[in-house]
Amino acid sequence: MKKEITTKDLMSLNEMMTFENWMASKMKFCSQSVSEKPLKTMFNEMAQKHLENHEKLLAYLKSNSLEGGTK
Repeated sequence: MKKEITTKDLMSLNEMMTFENWMASKMKFCSQSVSEKPLKTMFNEMAQKHLENHEKLLAYLKSNSLEGGTK
């Protein structure tokens, strides 16, 4: 069942998605900036987790969005 998304919800989702995308980019940058293998691995794993969070938020938005003005 779809949940109606309000403007406030959209603003919050936008903030969270922006944050997750930004963090993924920062973690990827960090992984490229270090030479130690354990740190590279950790930063890459963190980047992947933030990308997964972004994808989950996007999936939630898509599954609850209005399509053509109908629910």
